[in-house]
Amino acid sequence: MNCTCRIFASSLFLSCLFSACSGSSTPAESGTGGAAQASGGSTGLGGSSSGPPGAGTGGVPTSAPTGGTGSTVTSSGGSGGASSAGTGGGAVVLGSGGATQTGTGNAGGTSSGGTTVTGTGGTTAIGGAKGSGGVGNGGATGRPDQSSLPAITVHLGGDSTMSTYAASTTQEGWGQELGQFFISKVTIDNQAQPGANIDTFYGGRWKTLIGNVKAGDYVLAAFGINDSGTTHGPVAPAAFQTQMGVMADEVAAKKATFIPTTSSPLQVWTGAKETNARLQPYCDATIALGMMKGLLVDDLNARAVEYYNMIGQTAAAALTFNGDKAHFDKAGATAMAQLAAQDLMRINSPLAAYLK
Repeated sequence: MNCTCRIFASSLFLSCLFSACSGSSTPAESGTGGAAQASGGSTGLGGSSSGPPGAGTGGVPTSAPTGGTGSTVTSSGGSGGASSAGTGGGAVVLGSGGATQTGTGNAGGTSSGGTTVTGTGGTTAIGGAKGSGGVGNGGATGRPDQSSLPAITVHLGGDSTMSTYAASTTQEGWGQELGQFFISKVTIDNQAQPGANIDTFYGGRWKTLIGNVKAGDYVLAAFGINDSGTTHGPVAPAAFQTQMGVMADEVAAKKATFIPTTSSPLQVWTGAKETNARLQPYCDATIALGMMKGLLVDDLNARAVEYYNMIGQTAAAALTFNGDKAHFDKAGATAMAQLAAQDLMRINSPLAAYLK
């Protein structure tokens, strides 16, 4: 499979296009019959087929071998080629298809044998045996049948960088823009609370969020900015991880899926490079929790740091709300939301099946 990924800084959208590759067979080169002998021609052999996956075709002599008097000339057909790759689906990226599904290979074709030719004065030349086609493997890029997916709600827990804001301000949180990347069967319940760290959120809006969760739903929780600062009360990384584990257990009890999510980065630049020293311990704690509980982690922080460093400090600053190092305008919120959505595909989350 060939994939080209491009990030358009002007619109701040990342677009990845995947195309599946499938093989086609190359017809077999045919053998040439032996030269006619006065006392009987030698045996000519048909060519064998080869080439990339595709329905195989047996070899066919390019010309009728001519045997000598009373001789027998045998032309052997080539073996069949391997079958074409089946269609199915591996993980894809946003805009290119759905999430992972198992592909089924197409059955291999059967090649035809060599052509029967009558030699002059001799006996009949025998066509080669038919080659057997192979069985194809599942294809790489597939789109799930989204019509069969049940309706779900994606619940969001976080701070001001994820929150939904009133139309009276140009400030936005990335949770406010996340819904545009999902099909209409997904409802976004954004409970993110400005100023919250993981403890104050759990003591406040978490009760509303968990009360809304139904079996089959998803919960994305992204904290770390206020936990790492002093204005809203710091939470040590170990206590932070413990509290997120409590959230994960409560979501599991509702037969829903918890997706620990690393926080969007603060714009702190050193030598034209985005640094992440303040938030990294909380990102590490979030990833460690995922490993401990067998949960897939949406690593928005890592994707956004990569993105900032790619577009540079000036372009990254243009994504902020009034030059703030943490908060976004519409373009910045949309960029973060798209990075979070794309990471669902990178980690092969079942939620990615709902992406457009």
